[in-house]
Amino acid sequence: MKRIGLRFVVAMAVGCTAASAFAQTGLRYPGSVQPVAYDYYAPDSGTSTATDKSGPPAPPAAVPAAPAAPAAAAPDCSAAAAAPACSSCGSSSCGCGCGSCYPAWLDWIGSQCPLTCPDSTTKRLFENNCWLKCEGITVQGLVEAGISGRDQPRGDDFMGPDGFPDRDGQANLDQIDTVVSKAVKPVACDWSWGFTVEDIWGTDYKYPLARGLDAKDNGVPRWYDDPRKFYGDALPQAYLEFTSGLKMDYKVGHFYTLLGNEVVSPAGNFFYTHTYTFLYAYPFTQTGVLATYTASDYVTWNLGINEGWDNFNDTSENISYTGGVTIKSCDKKTTLAWFFQDGDEQFAPFAVQGPVANRFVNSIVYTKNLTDRTTFVLENADGFQDRGERDGGTATWFSLVDYLTYKINCCWTTGLRSEWFRDTDGTRVAPVGDFGTPNGNVASAGGFEGDFYDITYGFNYKPNGNLTVRPEIRYDWFNGTDLNGVKPYSSGTSDHQWVYSVDAVLLF
Repeated sequence: MKRIGLRFVVAMAVGCTAASAFAQTGLRYPGSVQPVAYDYYAPDSGTSTATDKSGPPAPPAAVPAAPAAPAAAAPDCSAAAAAPACSSCGSSSCGCGCGSCYPAWLDWIGSQCPLTCPDSTTKRLFENNCWLKCEGITVQGLVEAGISGRDQPRGDDFMGPDGFPDRDGQANLDQIDTVVSKAVKPVACDWSWGFTVEDIWGTDYKYPLARGLDAKDNGVPRWYDDPRKFYGDALPQAYLEFTSGLKMDYKVGHFYTLLGNEVVSPAGNFFYTHTYTFLYAYPFTQTGVLATYTASDYVTWNLGINEGWDNFNDTSENISYTGGVTIKSCDKKTTLAWFFQDGDEQFAPFAVQGPVANRFVNSIVYTKNLTDRTTFVLENADGFQDRGERDGGTATWFSLVDYLTYKINCCWTTGLRSEWFRDTDGTRVAPVGDFGTPNGNVASAGGFEGDFYDITYGFNYKPNGNLTVRPEIRYDWFNGTDLNGVKPYSSGTSDHQWVYSVDAVLLF
């Protein structure tokens, strides 16, 4: 299965590279594409520095057509919106005009008319500091706060396997996320260096912890502010970056994984809540060396070695491998990203210390800009853990996630997400919970063999470049085997739940 997936990706890469060889300018393209995310950590110059998963590029400009005889002026979109539905593709009365082939009554989801919005500048707290400017250093970040509630009795106020946010009916200061960085400046035939250090304080801190750094070897956090360990501090990124020109880039240190579509920073996701795939299918962070080769404007390769899943100091001293490829279509409206992580990990369910065996996981993220306003994303994860089953067999997990977002106007965007996550052997879904304190939740033990499903619908309201408000509604249900009578939701008493959430993200 691994070999088939690799051959498929390599074949696509070779094909696109050959078809677009004329455009190989050697410009750097950092990391994988996150089509429904926004890279709020990019400096004002436009260079991404703080995350391996960049936000989507701006909608590509239309490719100019070959010279032709003068034609009639394009219809005015504002006046054409009331035009009757067209009877055939190509009619100027389709949708709102502008050559759209959608009937007018479908224009709200299929409009081809570009959305022209005023400039929305993100103001940074330290952007005018003269010393930082002279040194090429940026200091920026965000504050996120929100609240979630479920329809079931609260019990111990723990939301179960939905991950962060994980407190029921309690207002949370989810993150104060601060990033200090110095961007590399690629110069042909010369070396340039930079760095990134990211600190997260809040209730989300306990998810991207790395053993040997901000967590002990048993996974318990080192830096927390209350007995129940609800609030604490994490250091998810601390790395040096080097480039030897316009094509090669190297990272050395501690950084986010390349796998998957969602990211730890709320500014990089459309929804407040997260998928099971993001929480349980992949590692959060890796520590090691990562090389990036930008073959062209359309193909980027990654390859590296690391300490494994969420390890700063791997006590088993095993080297793991990561890598993959990101491919853009020639019109840059379609992106395919494939990444893998392969190495020895603890095979006992949810263990952080003990015997190890091979674990392999890969992710495929397909992104398609259907129109200037509409984006579709499809994500797949496949994982395999040797000796993970109770009888010594291979434990597996699989998932499919799709996202559809539509920009209603310059301030409002709506989105829909659905997911299927299969924990075949009950070895992946184990909520963080309360770290075994007297307030721990029985469902935190994990071991739920079966299928998890969730559907999420929400909005993003963005009145300016600094503030985003994200209300959403979500429904989860589980179809599988209970763990000694314990179910995943509502303090171990239910196999389904409704969750209502809203948060605000303020950039500084």
